[in-house]
Amino acid sequence: MKLYSYSHCPFCARVKYVAGKLGIKLDDVVLDYDDTETPTKLIGKKMVPILEKDDGTVMSESNEIISLFIELAGSSESNKPTQGAIEWQGGSFAPLLQIGLPRWPLDLKEFKTESSRIAWEDNKQSTELNFVNLIASTPEIVLQVNEFLIGTEKQLNINNGKTSLSLLDSAIYFSILRGLYCEPTITWPEQLNQWMNYQALESHVPLLR
Repeated sequence: MKLYSYSHCPFCARVKYVAGKLGIKLDDVVLDYDDTETPTKLIGKKMVPILEKDDGTVMSESNEIISLFIELAGSSESNKPTQGAIEWQGGSFAPLLQIGLPRWPLDLKEFKTESSRIAWEDNKQSTELNFVNLIASTPEIVLQVNEFLIGTEKQLNINNGKTSLSLLDSAIYFSILRGLYCEPTITWPEQLNQWMNYQALESHVPLLR
């Protein structure tokens, strides 16, 4: 099966994480960020992740793709996230975007062309999320992120790098938190950092350093 994705995309990372943990092999195709032709040809719009199955049919909702993987693996894992994970996710995107938006285009595969970087800025930059201002505010943002990570570590109740989270909840936390590794001045709580590195190793989904 072939997965069309972006490296920075949490929903793509979520799908790859579940596939990796379940031992499902994927041909990962990272699209240029300004490539509208490929996804439009597949599903009629610019959106990822897109799964192209071996029979040529396609799926484009990450939750549906994950449910398929759980079914294919014959796993007893739930395909529904807990309320705690949903609520945490709701509060996680603000710090993720403040850190990631101005930094991800510097080193990721989907931004290898100038046109893709321009498309990113045109699509993602706003008065509130001005890239220059975000970089200038790094010390203040990092302090907020550090507090957020301390709270996350407590919520996950990590013991020796392990938690009791379900597969899908783990995918949610991991897929969002990995995007914060692009800012080296962030202070990661020891247990949370250990868990993140272990999950990256197990799932074969790298952290965005």
